[in-house]
Amino acid sequence: MTDQDRGRDQDQDVVITGMGVVTPNAGSVESFWEANLTGRSGLSYERRMDLSQLPCGWVAGIIPDGIKKSVEERAGVPGRSWTDMLLHATVDEALRDARVEGPLDRPAGLLWSRVSPGPSGTFPEDYVAYMKTVAARYKELGDDRAATLERLRAERAERTDRSTTEPSESTTFPHSVAQRLGTPLITMGLEATCAGGLRAIAEAARLLRTGRIGLAVVAASVSRNTHYVLSQYGQLMALSRWKGAAEQASMPFDSRRSGMVINESSAALVLETAEHARRRGVDTVHAVVEGWGLAVDISHVTAPRIDTVERVVRGALAHAGVSPDDIDTVNAHGTSTRLNDITEARALHRVFGKRMKEIDVCAVKSLTGHGSAASGVVESTVAALTLCRGVVPPVVTCTEPDPKCDVKTSLRPVERPVDTVLKNSFGFGGQYASMVFRRPPNPRRAPATSGSEHVGAEH
Repeated sequence: MTDQDRGRDQDQDVVITGMGVVTPNAGSVESFWEANLTGRSGLSYERRMDLSQLPCGWVAGIIPDGIKKSVEERAGVPGRSWTDMLLHATVDEALRDARVEGPLDRPAGLLWSRVSPGPSGTFPEDYVAYMKTVAARYKELGDDRAATLERLRAERAERTDRSTTEPSESTTFPHSVAQRLGTPLITMGLEATCAGGLRAIAEAARLLRTGRIGLAVVAASVSRNTHYVLSQYGQLMALSRWKGAAEQASMPFDSRRSGMVINESSAALVLETAEHARRRGVDTVHAVVEGWGLAVDISHVTAPRIDTVERVVRGALAHAGVSPDDIDTVNAHGTSTRLNDITEARALHRVFGKRMKEIDVCAVKSLTGHGSAASGVVESTVAALTLCRGVVPPVVTCTEPDPKCDVKTSLRPVERPVDTVLKNSFGFGGQYASMVFRRPPNPRRAPATSGSEHVGAEH
């Protein structure tokens, strides 16, 4: 390949130019990165409801009042649900980070995922009310598009004066993003459970590579800490049964792990081609989306399969054009469940073999808990910052590593050159996704006010 060909290929690289995050332990990207490096947890005991009759699930990742107030101040308007506030807050941060100012001169893409059908979408009565509303509207209006649109507008106006937790399939989020960007949007709502975040990134990259859009916004948010959800996961015995300090409840790859911790969180990314970013005057980026592997395996609704995890990891490597020897670190799915962690670890051993002894592994859910579809986008921000900053975050809750997993985690940040990160996300319903991110030739530097010296300490 000539230098000219290589330059042309780099022009078409799909790059991340903006990021936004709200999690239980941080209200912005930089504070989230600091939390990951210092081991600041966002987990606490759920005191808002009586969970005494549940067999597990007493700890949750709850966005604290201070961060919640900030989100409401930035993104709260009458009639807007909390889930939409989270989406707007993180999209706004990502667009500012990417220095995007509307109106854009080309169509854009919006790939987003949130719990559906309603702002909460997590009570059984939500789904009943939702389906009754849709059925009644269709019975009255049929296929009349104009009348249906007018009815939706009227319903939205009526909800403005009522509780913002009422179920509805409609949201002003895509319309608001289109107004902000000042351009038509190609929109896609994704429901792929815990793999939804990475799938949304992959779909955005596909759209960008077709040339149909100049820029894409990927966003996901979730707020599902309700008694119903905790009860359903509790019946599956999927939630943590830890009764000690709350910040220790999520412990990926630790021999004491007893289940995952559910959280509320949101994240957004701005993606575009390197050429498009450069034409906008953006000369530094966070990461290159190099390749991905996706699969749906219907063999079991909740239990992951080692061979399918292996297949999507190998698929991501092949799509990225890299070998197992090229991967420097793994940003794991790491849910802290007995089955998921060992399945992911064994699949990684199949792919990387003896190299697993030297591949640093981080697991963001150790500090945040599990944010369903939002987790893939949230954790991709950590993957991107790992590439730009050359630091692999620790897994501070993995103090008794499980020898059956045998992955290399650390109790302190590990400083090392990182050119490639493998990111995994797997979910209920047999959803699997794996993605390779590469360090860009022009990585975004840390703000002058952040950063400190870290000494690596590994198990």
